Amino acid sequence: MTYTFRSVSMLTLLLLTSLLTACGFHLRGEMGTGSDLKQLSVSGNDPVYIRYLSRAMERSGIDISIEAPWLINVIRVERDVDQKTVASAGYFEQRIAMSVVYQLQTSSGLPLFEPVELTRERYLTQNQDTPNASESEQAIILSELRQELITTTLRRIHSLSEAELATEAEKAIATEQMKQPVMESTVEGNQQP
Repeated sequence: MTYTFRSVSMLTLLLLTSLLTACGFHLRGEMGTGSDLKQLSVSGNDPVYIRYLSRAMERSGIDISIEAPWLINVIRVERDVDQKTVASAGYFEQRIAMSVVYQLQTSSGLPLFEPVELTRERYLTQNQDTPNASESEQAIILSELRQELITTTLRRIHSLSEAELATEAEKAIATEQMKQPVMESTVEGNQQP
């Protein structure tokens, strides 16, 4: 009897495992990508977001270093929680949103691309009689939104190659050098009486 129970339990466990792997389920871990981008620096004025973004990049195989040739500058991170409906029967709906604006730059701060803005939002029905639970739910949803934004950022970063970034850097440097003579002649022209 014990042998039969163990066999059935083992068979059930194997069946469930095979079903989970067949549907694409996998545990969190390193993000498997074919990117050749190996080193980045991260900067910005939101230390919490920067910390989570840096950890996610390290887990995905990107070394975070101050000496990196490329920089992700997180320009703005906004969190927004606002009530969308009037409370009825003690319940109301809230919109919880998070957005981030970042720009990929050279290590000297020269922009390679236009800033990218990503936004995620969710709606949550709240009970006005349980404010502590509402705050906890908001914190959980904001954490999930942050993770979604970071995952999207990682996918975009991993889609770039070192060669593409080098080409963009050359274009940005050439554009910057073309602006220099124009700016110098403008300054000299303003100095003459």
